[in-house]
Amino acid sequence: MKKIAKSIFAVIAAASVAMCAACSGAVPEKDEPPTVSLETQAIELDGVANARQLGGYVCADGRKIKDGVLLRSAALSTLTDEGAKTLSEKYNLKYIFDFRTDSEREAQPDKEVEGAENVWLPVFTTSLYDEETMAAIMEARKTNDPEQTYITLAKHKGLSTIYSKMLVTEDGKKAYSEFFYKLLSLEDGGSVLWHCTQGKDRAGLAAVLLLYALGADEETIKRDYLLTNDSYADLIAESEAKAAELGLTEDETKEYVGTAAAVYEDFLNLAIGSVKDVYGSVESYLTDGLGLSDDDIKTLRDKFLE
Repeated sequence: MKKIAKSIFAVIAAASVAMCAACSGAVPEKDEPPTVSLETQAIELDGVANARQLGGYVCADGRKIKDGVLLRSAALSTLTDEGAKTLSEKYNLKYIFDFRTDSEREAQPDKEVEGAENVWLPVFTTSLYDEETMAAIMEARKTNDPEQTYITLAKHKGLSTIYSKMLVTEDGKKAYSEFFYKLLSLEDGGSVLWHCTQGKDRAGLAAVLLLYALGADEETIKRDYLLTNDSYADLIAESEAKAAELGLTEDETKEYVGTAAAVYEDFLNLAIGSVKDVYGSVESYLTDGLGLSDDDIKTLRDKFLE
């Protein structure tokens, strides 16, 4: 775990700079929360962190998401040969959706998986920060210490800014729209995997949108999103300790730890709130923002539910 943690921290540091630049198969009993856990959702993917699937969640009409078809993870730059073989032979992977920036992809390229097409869907192509924040970030980067960039982002609410904007920018809408249309083209028997760097923010919101489209309830959607915190429990503990050492405020700590490893319901609410402010509902965002038709939604449900 320590070896993997160090590897993840190295990737996260590179990703933070790049971003500056630019259920269980059983139906839950009434009134009981849905079963959402790493035990039911995690997949063994050698070399890759935060790897899990959406299979088993109850969605529209009481149907469940097919097992082993909709996969998500951190970046595949650390995927081993054995991991690649698993994706190719066990899951019959057909698409890899990469939501990272071009500089992230260049610094940490995905490992190729036989039979799978790597589709680049950048959620950011330009910075989402205002001039003051960007100026502070540039100053921090002059130190060549990624920690200073983390601290600067925390003090300028960098992660809050990203979450409040990335679903409603033209880049974000284009990336997530293409994600859905590629899903519609998936042939029976194949699977897909999507990721960003840590598999928690850009990839996390892709899972959120897909679960809405498939008709999952909001509690399942939220709990699946928050599973990242179980995947990165050790990293989160380290980040929280460092934040305390730095004397960061409660809000700054959430920004700092969120940038490093964690996800928070508050940030998810920012993203969903921005969608509702513009489109009225997530469902309207899927149709009016991403261009999906009612027939497309039905096709997605018929394709991925059973």
